[in-house]
Amino acid sequence: MITLGQYLFTIRNSAGLTRTLGRIDLCRDADGRPCFTAGNSAVVFRIRHRGRTCALRCYTHPPRHLAEIYGERLLRNELYVYRDAAHGEWTDVVLDEWIEGDTLHDRIAAADAAEFARLAASFDRMAAELAASECAHGDLKPENIVVTPDGTMRTIDRDAMYLPSMAHRESPELGTAAFQHPARTASDFDARIDDFPAALISTALHALALEPGLRERYGVHDTLLIDPQRLDADPALDAILALFERQGDALRYRIARLLRAGTLRLPRLAALLDHAVRPPRHVGPEPPELYESQGLWGYRPTIPPLYDCGFEFTEGLAAVRLGRTWHYIDAEGRTAIRCPGCEAVKPFRNGRAVVLRDGVRRSVGRDGKFGELEY
Repeated sequence: MITLGQYLFTIRNSAGLTRTLGRIDLCRDADGRPCFTAGNSAVVFRIRHRGRTCALRCYTHPPRHLAEIYGERLLRNELYVYRDAAHGEWTDVVLDEWIEGDTLHDRIAAADAAEFARLAASFDRMAAELAASECAHGDLKPENIVVTPDGTMRTIDRDAMYLPSMAHRESPELGTAAFQHPARTASDFDARIDDFPAALISTALHALALEPGLRERYGVHDTLLIDPQRLDADPALDAILALFERQGDALRYRIARLLRAGTLRLPRLAALLDHAVRPPRHVGPEPPELYESQGLWGYRPTIPPLYDCGFEFTEGLAAVRLGRTWHYIDAEGRTAIRCPGCEAVKPFRNGRAVVLRDGVRRSVGRDGKFGELEY
């Protein structure tokens, strides 16, 4: 194993110690310290090379599949590293682009509700692309995601990546436990291994956008609110599901429920993320059509099956039940009226609807205000 110190010595004194790269200039921070990050199997140095900023990946434990993952960016026997004053060896390195920005982990640490909302939307766009592809990152977590200056998210540290050419092989690593399904094994190596961490991170970010105080209650350090090791009895996940249910956020509620599906592959996730990032569809003069699929209710053509129960649209609103909570939604699926504590609701007629709350029949107007039932 080559150590960080040995790599640092070589890169600081790179003259004559590279085959093709020539001179390497190690970048330093404002305090003069070398810029690098160290992981389980590699050290990544920020360098200047031929006028541009690059990432130089140097391996302490070289993973398998590097040639397939990085292609021509993998430089064989490129760097001569001294083991001691008289002996050394040529090692493989990866010369990759340097992605400017902050890690998602760092952005989370300083985020407020508005920032969490932006991060959640950006993450969903990236996750939707991942879920629709035939590849997987393999170790999806906030430390391996960079938020660029324009707000776009990009993954880094792709050493555990899955590509279609790797079908039927074993995974070189199992990812970080705080973001992986506990049932994942080395045999789980396909395009769906990012499903669980994508659903977990999306769920946590959207929950923090609604209630930043969850950070103090459940923490965002070793885990991001949700603990994969106790999914069936995790108080944070219980609180998040209750929050989405109260808000009538059916899409986030369904993604969060997938975390308790008992499997690391979440076949419905790609469709849910695609709907999350797709622009709202135009609603024509006719109200959306109620339909049922696999025990859930939706409305063609605008709203996928997300609700546990639903009524037809009347006067532009439809009554739906999410979990145990009733709401009224508009034709684009936005929650128009929340009805916490209501045991039953009726469709709108003449500008008002009848609801049953605490055993008492009441009425609600389109403004969401509840009143006594007029006979």
